[in-house]
Amino acid sequence: MKSIARVLSAIAIVAVAAACSPGSPIPIPFATGPLVTVETRGGLCVNGPCGSTVTIERDGRVHVAAKPPNELGTVPAGQLAALDAAIRATDWAALKSHPFTGECPTAYDGQESIFEFGAPGGTQRIATCEIQVDAGSPLFVAVTAALGSVAAAPAP
Repeated sequence: MKSIARVLSAIAIVAVAAACSPGSPIPIPFATGPLVTVETRGGLCVNGPCGSTVTIERDGRVHVAAKPPNELGTVPAGQLAALDAAIRATDWAALKSHPFTGECPTAYDGQESIFEFGAPGGTQRIATCEIQVDAGSPLFVAVTAALGSVAAAPAP
């Protein structure tokens, strides 16, 4: 559970940070659409349920779906390439073969994360209340590093 908290912490840091990272973006050519989208939902905020969507585009730009200004920065080329490689190397069937069996954190004011990866075979969706996520796997380590690279503070 601690490792999932690290991924969620990185997402939260990126969602509230507006720091820009230097460097030129490099496009990831194998498909169209975002490389990764991370939606968090659930929990309690002042005006109702909490939630945000952070997108890493194929050229490395990171933005939130909220009203502008929504640009958060750019993932450095090396981390973008590592994220792309992790997505390409992931065995999606194996990853999805581990169903989540606990109580979804949204049942007790926590948050669920839904990851959508622009993989070579099409979009792969991983929801933390449906699939048991190993935050120490290369895929989620790469996501955390990429998101942490555009935050004002280092990823946990």
